[in-house]
Amino acid sequence: MQDKFALLTLPSKEYYLHITNSIKDSKEKYLQQADAIELLKKENILLRKYLYQQKIAIVELEQLTQSNEKKFNDHETILRVQTISYKKLNDFSQIYLTNSSELGEDKIYGLIQKNVVAGIAIKEHDTLKGILLSNPICQFSTFIGKKKTPGIAKGIDAENIEVNFIPKWSKINVGDKVMTSGLDNIFLPNIPVGEVTNIITKSTYKTAIVKTYADIMHPNFFYLVKEVLIKQNDINISQIKLDSNVTEDML
Repeated sequence: MQDKFALLTLPSKEYYLHITNSIKDSKEKYLQQADAIELLKKENILLRKYLYQQKIAIVELEQLTQSNEKKFNDHETILRVQTISYKKLNDFSQIYLTNSSELGEDKIYGLIQKNVVAGIAIKEHDTLKGILLSNPICQFSTFIGKKKTPGIAKGIDAENIEVNFIPKWSKINVGDKVMTSGLDNIFLPNIPVGEVTNIITKSTYKTAIVKTYADIMHPNFFYLVKEVLIKQNDINISQIKLDSNVTEDML
């Protein structure tokens, strides 16, 4: 009877094992698929991260290429700096720059954007701060026109500066080119600044309103003048070649 009963129940047991094994196989496949999906998600996130980093690198490389100026690249007293962030979100005239151990504290450095003046920089508490042309704190020495009339530039806004303390008897005109003098130990001489658009005569001196060349609303890479070693009389102006955004007649 036991043998006969075993034979009778054998198909049921076999069917039960088949169902059990099918469930186990399905569970394992599901778990494998879930693991594979999770792995693919992680790989996808990682690939997106790499892609984002590559895009950032490409953008920075394009910006670096656009800001490149050969005559400054091998200059022993000039180094490259890059903008890290704005100092304040509501103030586009002050930025933090990549630092350098070569720079000393409490000294004013000149900032050049490609080949034109963009502002000044000061290192305080081991932090390099850029002060762009739109900030009134940004001041440096300039020459105006072919006769090189002296004046002190001061920031106004994103497109204009004013040059003060111009001798009242000086003959300056709208359209005159404004260059750095190099006499303030901030900038090399003959770096283009802008063009005179208006002249105001005051009681003891003249003030020139100057439209600047720099694009300070897009502060990416700059050349920083560590030290002014070249005297103005030693500068060969014909060797300073400007790009298409600043024509040679500015000199």
